[in-house]
Amino acid sequence: MKRLAFEKSSILLLVICAVLAGAVLFLYLSLRSDAVDQAMKSDRILNLAIIIERDGKPASTQVFLFYPANSRAALLDVPGETGLIIKSLNKVDRIDVLYDRRRPGAYVAEIAGLVQAELPYWIVFDEEGLRDATDLLDGIEIFVPEAVDKPGPPRALLPAGALLLDGDKAAQYAFYADPEEAEADRAARRQRLFQALIRRIGEKAPWLARREVYPAFRGSLRTNLSDDSLRRFLPELAKMDADRLLLQRVTGAYRSVDGQRLLFPHYDGELVRDIVKQTLNALANSGSASPADKIFTLEVLNGTPIKGLAKRAAEIFQSFGYDVVSVGNAERDDVDRTSVVDRFSNAEAAKSIAGVIRCENLSLVGGALEEGAKAEADFTVILGKDFNGRYCIR
Repeated sequence: MKRLAFEKSSILLLVICAVLAGAVLFLYLSLRSDAVDQAMKSDRILNLAIIIERDGKPASTQVFLFYPANSRAALLDVPGETGLIIKSLNKVDRIDVLYDRRRPGAYVAEIAGLVQAELPYWIVFDEEGLRDATDLLDGIEIFVPEAVDKPGPPRALLPAGALLLDGDKAAQYAFYADPEEAEADRAARRQRLFQALIRRIGEKAPWLARREVYPAFRGSLRTNLSDDSLRRFLPELAKMDADRLLLQRVTGAYRSVDGQRLLFPHYDGELVRDIVKQTLNALANSGSASPADKIFTLEVLNGTPIKGLAKRAAEIFQSFGYDVVSVGNAERDDVDRTSVVDRFSNAEAAKSIAGVIRCENLSLVGGALEEGAKAEADFTVILGKDFNGRYCIR
């Protein structure tokens, strides 16, 4: 009898534990779903990692920052070779060493630590999934500035111009290697693909939501979003103008570590954290004039005798999404205070540009150009002795 009573109590205990575990799981999934729903319906920004994977490793990773309240968004390109001190491994290594295709959470969490922003969700397309999703979307539209003919694998053969890529061509575009391609150009190519994919998903959102179509789309990707959350996410993308995406990237200096060429973010990651912080503020402020509304062109001039200062500043502005069209020396090399010259009377944009380097000296010269003359850029940044390579110091 004692043994029977013991067995009954054990079974009862197991049942109670199972019920509690089920309740905890249900609560977790409910809260996760509610969190996404609240971000889409309230005044909150939704952050997630979108990954294109090949051979079990991320070929491209973008941090997608999306503000549903005004349908504005940004992409931050994070190269797989980004070098960091990986605390869990107690060594310096590339960030994608943490990637596990079955459980990308540790990799995404390391990116969240790098940018110092919550990154609770992720979406992954592997090579086959990218092909399937592209074909399901009836192709994606991408502008290829120069014809591509690379041996591969995979071999990439793409003409120049505005193209409608099917699944195979999209994979060629995503994965071809060009050793002569600059990192900035590689990042731009990766982001053009994401931009085209996001645009097409938005355009096709009502069709993708159909009962007979959604399972095929859902099968082309892996995600920790619930089905309800993903279904709610698609029509939100339809409201967004993908052409106004703010495109940014992690920049830094390449160094060789243990036979690997690693990209170490500028200023120990401080720059990328500033990028994300200012981007989140810009997205939430729908009335601000920011690079999300227009890609401003900049001319960066060195007004000091310090060599390479303008190039360093140009990299900072490029990281924030600005188009630096000219880098050179100012007429003088004894400029005391850095200034931002506004040639077209756009005070809000000038303030945003100056804020990147904490410059307080704004100069308005709109209308100062002679008739018929053209400015080199929308704004000119003239670096002075107060610029320490990252900020203007008082």
